Amino acid sequence: MNKIKRKLNVSGYRGIWGDSLTEKIVIDYTKAFAKFTKEKSKNENPSILVGRDGRETGGHIRDLVVEELKKLKIKVIDGDILPTPTVLFSVRLHKYDGGIIVTASHDPIEYNGLKFVNKEALFTIKEEVDEIEKYYSEYEKDNLDSESSIKDNENNSSSPIPNFPQEHADQIISNVNAELIRAKKFKIAVDMINASACVMDPYLFEKLGVELVPLNNIPNGKFAHKPEPLRENLEGIGELVKKSKANLGFAHDPDADRLIVVNENGEVILEEYSIVLAIENILSKNPGRDIVLNLSTSQMGADVAKKYGGKCFRTKIGEGYVVDGMIAHNAIAGGEGNGGVIYPTINTARDSFVGIALILELLAERNQTINQSIEGFPKYFMKKEKWPVGENLVEAYSKLKSNFAEAKIDEQDGLRLDFPDDSWIHLRPSNTEPIIRLYGEAKTEERINSLFAEARRIIS
Repeated sequence: MNKIKRKLNVSGYRGIWGDSLTEKIVIDYTKAFAKFTKEKSKNENPSILVGRDGRETGGHIRDLVVEELKKLKIKVIDGDILPTPTVLFSVRLHKYDGGIIVTASHDPIEYNGLKFVNKEALFTIKEEVDEIEKYYSEYEKDNLDSESSIKDNENNSSSPIPNFPQEHADQIISNVNAELIRAKKFKIAVDMINASACVMDPYLFEKLGVELVPLNNIPNGKFAHKPEPLRENLEGIGELVKKSKANLGFAHDPDADRLIVVNENGEVILEEYSIVLAIENILSKNPGRDIVLNLSTSQMGADVAKKYGGKCFRTKIGEGYVVDGMIAHNAIAGGEGNGGVIYPTINTARDSFVGIALILELLAERNQTINQSIEGFPKYFMKKEKWPVGENLVEAYSKLKSNFAEAKIDEQDGLRLDFPDDSWIHLRPSNTEPIIRLYGEAKTEERINSLFAEARRIIS
């Protein structure tokens, strides 16, 4: 099996527990982030919020992190199981100096990892990652036994802990037309994948007057299906929507920063629609405002922005880059096509709960079903492929540019080629897996299949 290289990046650090992620790696990265936080906050006793996504190995890793931070005289706030967007929201709300999230996001159950949040309540960007990695390299050389004797799930927190999920949910509710949503009396099925969404969804839906039909709603980390929220992994929620006669359904990934929508017929719709539905709601009330999307996200969002008189700016892949772009362009909304909705009015992070509230508000205001709502968007055919690292990417980029001379070139992150007919392809290495990704989109299925076939021929 290919292992993820033991190196931090903008998506955090992920590895297989007991193999490419060990107690020593966790402790050394915790030390490195503590040193980074002390320097950035100019405080020898900074405050750091710790949360985890609910994976079975997460309790022990959380305890390792908390114990090490306390040794380093850090003021630790142990939030235990918390959605990733809740950690970022809470760091900002309570003005903590940083955050550590124990999560491997959508990776398989044997993985876990760490994500770091800076004092601005944003994920660490490349320059900050490089600094943390430099400190980590210093600690990595220490060959002393770093194994811990603490017990799994031991509670290391001694201070009163705010109700972070409730605070987060209340902020969301206050920024949508909750009264109108309540009046619709929605019935909604939700797959929480037995992870962090379990601590947030029940309260949020209760306050929105929604009848919740839960699936996989015990936060024990026992994933009932592959954790990446893709159509092929979500048969259960589709069946539940049909069986319960729900108005629609939603599915989270384990750390609840990605959202997938299930229509009224129990069909899992393309993940790209999550951000497009949210943008449609936001821009319809704020015409002329701009949005930011990453390079691999559907053209539909850009089309919605154009419809309302705004612009769409593109960034490298990675939530931190999208957020930086939003700040630079004063964008009102943004995100990533994998189901990541970012609405800074509520939270400057990909937030599945914000996506849920915005989509419900849109449906309530327009008295529409999901299918009726997405019928109004331009029709594109999107294709996504991945394969193990092997090709020389520099050579591949050069060949593609030569062959597709008519295309507009964007080399921010790998190579994106935009064609005059609004079709595009994007080739890049993954941030989180030892694979290469090829994404693309066109107005006809024939066109995108032709582009992919030609691209694979050129680089093979």
